[in-house]
Amino acid sequence: MTHRVPNLLSKPLLLLALLSACSLGLAQNTLTLPQALSQAYSRGPSLQSAQATLQNATLQLNALKADPSTLVVARTQAEQNARLAEVNLEATRLSVMQSVVNAYVSLYEAQQNVALFQAQVALNQRNLEVARARQAAGNATALDVARAQTTLDSSRQSLTNAQSQLPVLAAQLAALLGLSDLGNVAVAAPPAPPVLQADLQALSRDLFSRLPSVLQAQQAVELAELNVKLADNDYTPAVQLNTAKTSLENNQRTLQTAQQNAQTNLTNTYQAAQNAYRSIALAQANVANAQRVVEQSQAALRAGTISALQLQTDQVSLRSAEYALIQAQNTYWKALAAFSVAAGQDFTGLVRAASGP
Repeated sequence: MTHRVPNLLSKPLLLLALLSACSLGLAQNTLTLPQALSQAYSRGPSLQSAQATLQNATLQLNALKADPSTLVVARTQAEQNARLAEVNLEATRLSVMQSVVNAYVSLYEAQQNVALFQAQVALNQRNLEVARARQAAGNATALDVARAQTTLDSSRQSLTNAQSQLPVLAAQLAALLGLSDLGNVAVAAPPAPPVLQADLQALSRDLFSRLPSVLQAQQAVELAELNVKLADNDYTPAVQLNTAKTSLENNQRTLQTAQQNAQTNLTNTYQAAQNAYRSIALAQANVANAQRVVEQSQAALRAGTISALQLQTDQVSLRSAEYALIQAQNTYWKALAAFSVAAGQDFTGLVRAASGP
């Protein structure tokens, strides 16, 4: 049965783009999420290591095949190593994708958080100025001014904390891309994530063959079965056969646990992706409501029924709603990546985009 989540991402997110433009300023170069993944594939250490492992395993297998004196156990192990290296290469592509997605959206989200705190600091600064003016006019107390100052100081500290996260997150992304640092490169807003469509029953049928951890456990069982077969005769010591049987039983239990964990992880990550996607609708509704409040406040300001400070307050509330939408979308991106790793198959569309010409 194919599960499809209703499409919540078809509407243009103009407000989201506006918030993006208000981020830390435009840098000379802009990096997109697919470009970041492509860079990680071409220069990152993880995929290169997996490719080298596959190449070595293939060379060793071919050498053993060409040697007529190769024994069955050695050849079986070489065949298993080559197969495992193939599966591990594809799994590494997905794992690298997940790491890049997590690092990229975390950095982008942190940049937008800084922009939000900058707006909040500006609002709190204005509130302090108003409190001082009211105190001078005898319409506010010293306590009112002190409270406004404390609120401003708190928001400034939050801004400082948010800014301190940027170099840390940028360094994490740069390491995945095989770079010492990102330099003056800015990360663009992540693209709209695709709607998740997955047939869990179909995925489950050949799930274990796509996951290196489960395949390795399966290969251990197969090798143990071979050892039992080779020891089950009248010219091999009985203790060796018993040892082989015990090893087989242990490996069978390990395989069963690995398969159960893989199936559970597939179901859990699928449900997490669905939940994350649904949260986007709520965030979009909150943005729309906040936008209507701002529009009403703008009309009220023109009519002279509210102050400019009230409009500024509503505008910051809108930015906060937009930031929550960014968070919801980024959570869904991360959930999609996690589900892809659990399924051994890409559901983000990024792997193909980054691997293309």
